[in-house]
Amino acid sequence: MSNTPVVQIENLMKQFPVGGGYFTALKEINLQFETGEFSGLVGPSGSGKTTLLNQIGGLDSPSEGDVNVLSMDLVGATHNERAALRKEKMGFIFQSYNLLPVYTVFENVELPLILNKVDSKVRKELVEQAVEWVGLTDKLGSRPSQLSGGECQRTAIARAIVHKPRLVLADEPTANLDAKNSHQIMKILVNLNQELDTSFIFATHDEKIMEYLKRIIHLDDGQVTEDELIAQPKMS
Repeated sequence: MSNTPVVQIENLMKQFPVGGGYFTALKEINLQFETGEFSGLVGPSGSGKTTLLNQIGGLDSPSEGDVNVLSMDLVGATHNERAALRKEKMGFIFQSYNLLPVYTVFENVELPLILNKVDSKVRKELVEQAVEWVGLTDKLGSRPSQLSGGECQRTAIARAIVHKPRLVLADEPTANLDAKNSHQIMKILVNLNQELDTSFIFATHDEKIMEYLKRIIHLDDGQVTEDELIAQPKMS
C-alpha cells in the first residue's frame, strides 16, 4: 500500500463572483486523506461541503491553494487529465441517481467500463460482480422506472465501484431514501470500503450516514471547525 495520501489539500480558498464582489465559499482548508479512509464532510447547508467535494473531484478549480488527488496536481492538470483521472480511478455517487432511463441495470453499471475501453468479457464479469455486491443480481434486466429509490441508488453505487476505483466521492447519497434503505446503502458501502480498500469521502448532514463514518470533518462557513476520528463507528 502506498504511503502517499489519496488527497492532499493545502491552503485552499474558493471564491465565486457575486454582484460586484466575491463570496468566499472555502477558506484556509488544509486536509489530508489516506488510503482506505471512510470519511465525511459534515455541516449545515451552505457550509461548503459540496464545494469542497467538487474540488477533490476536479470538477472545479480553487481560487488559491493546492489540491493533489491520487498523485495528480489538479491545479496544474489540464481538463483532459482531470477527466481521465475521474474516469479511471474515481467513482461518484449523487443524491439524484443520474441513471440513464433507457438503459437496464446491467447497461447503466457497464457504462464506466465501456468508457475505459474494457474488454466485453471482462466487462460482463465486473458488472455481475458489482451488481452482486449491491444485491441486485435479480434486477440486471430492469430499467430505472421499474426500480424502487433504494434499488436505483444501489445501481448508482454499483456503477461507481464497478471499475474498483481508489477513491469514491458521495454527495448526500441517502438524501432521497428512507431510514431502512439509508442503512442498507451505508452497510454496502462499509463492506466495499473494507473489501476493496477504496477511500470514501461523503458530503452530508444526514445523521444516519454519520453513524458509519470513521472520521468526521465539520465545516461551517467554509472553514474546518473540527476534525475528529471516531473510535467505534457502526460497521454493518
